[in-house]
Amino acid sequence: MPINLERIGHCAVRVRDVERAKKFYIDVLGFQFMEQDPGHGSVFMSLPGDGHTIDISPVNDPENAPGPVQGSDRVGVAHIAFKVASYEALGEAYATLQANKVDVARMIDHVSQRSIYFSDPDGNGLEIYYEYPTARELFLNGRGDEDFPFTFDDPLPEWAGVKG
Repeated sequence: MPINLERIGHCAVRVRDVERAKKFYIDVLGFQFMEQDPGHGSVFMSLPGDGHTIDISPVNDPENAPGPVQGSDRVGVAHIAFKVASYEALGEAYATLQANKVDVARMIDHVSQRSIYFSDPDGNGLEIYYEYPTARELFLNGRGDEDFPFTFDDPLPEWAGVKG
C-alpha cells in the first residue's frame, strides 16, 4: 500500500549566495520570509498562508560549487513550478520578471497550461504556470503534450475552458 501523502511540503534549494537568493525569492517572486537558521544559514520562506515553501541553503564552497542540473540527459530536479490562479496573474508574473531583468528562457503552451521558464540567480530552474480549467480532463483524455511557444498576444485556445 502506498504512503498517503497530502502535498509537496517544501523544496530545498542550494545557492552560492543566500542573501542574493533571499532577495530574489522575496522581491521578485513574492515569497514571505519566515526565519533564518543561524546554525546552518538556511532561509525559510513561504507563499501566503503556508508554513514554509522554499528552504534556501548555502553550498559549502561557493567558488567551486558546480552549477545546477542542466539538460534532459542529467539526473536531478529540472525545475520547481509555481502555479498562479489566473491567466491575468501569469501575464503579471511575466511583467514582473521583465521589470526585474530576469531572463525568460521560454514560454510554452503545454495543451493543459501555459508556462514561463526561467532561472533564479544561481541557475536553478523555475517555472510559473497557469493551468487551464480543463487541464484534468485534458490529461485524462491524453493531451498529447504538443508543446508550442506562445506570447501574451496569442489568444487562449477555445478548448482551454477559460471564460472571457
